Amino acid sequence: MQTIRHFVFSVVLTFSFLPAFCQNSILWEVSGNGLDHPSYLLGSLKFIGEKEYFLPKEIVDRIKTSQLFAIEDEVNHHAQHELNKAIHFPKGKSLASVLSPEDYNKVENFFLKEFKISQKKFKKNYATLKPLALSIAMTRLSLNEGVKFYDIELLKMANSLRIATFSLEPIEREAQAFNAFAVEDQAKALLHSIDNFETQKMEFKNLEAAYTEGDINRVFEYSLHPFENNQNFIEEFYYKRNEEWLPKIEKMFAEQKSFVTVGVTHLKGEKGLLNLLKSKGYILTPIAVTQ
Repeated sequence: MQTIRHFVFSVVLTFSFLPAFCQNSILWEVSGNGLDHPSYLLGSLKFIGEKEYFLPKEIVDRIKTSQLFAIEDEVNHHAQHELNKAIHFPKGKSLASVLSPEDYNKVENFFLKEFKISQKKFKKNYATLKPLALSIAMTRLSLNEGVKFYDIELLKMANSLRIATFSLEPIEREAQAFNAFAVEDQAKALLHSIDNFETQKMEFKNLEAAYTEGDINRVFEYSLHPFENNQNFIEEFYYKRNEEWLPKIEKMFAEQKSFVTVGVTHLKGEKGLLNLLKSKGYILTPIAVTQ
């Protein structure tokens, strides 16, 4: 597998987590239901500030004992190309195509004030991003430091250990789910993010702190982007993909001792992977992680 994409979706939903999983960890052992070996499921943040990045010994140890390592999407140049297509407007269109002149100026002025990005640079490098992608970019820019991508770091480790690697879906599937969120709704969410950016920045810092403590319950308290309240997006981007991944994950767990990492939000809720696996008869055991 080659270089992983550098744009990824870092999001946390705001709907209730099942009481059955009040036990608390980002790392889970999966056993039972006829398995003759345990496997592991990790909920990861897509990116985190370099200073806040940590890789617990408990995760490293479980990867080292695994025969297969899996992430969400395929990783190759084709995948990067397809993702870039999904997050950018088609040729001839830009953010100015979906916002009123007043709102477009509001976004430009925000980037100038908040990130010292000139109007010329904004038009060239940022206005071609769809609002959802631009909102994510805002969070990354607000960190004012480099970032680490968990799937990249874990994939590097798996490759260095010569563990077989696998992806749960082609990148076109994530792009399809991304585009299920109407660009007009994305634009409204972007403006909401700008109006509430100080709160959003604080929540991301709280999220980073909760994640580095391995506290999945606290992670789920924070909502990074208002677009996550869109029920159609939740269904398309999370629930449907979870259901598509489930038989693939089950097959991996049955055949080899596996370590699967997905965005932490995919673990959450009635249709989250934790509950889907439990409903199939598997035993889910939280593994405490230490800093």
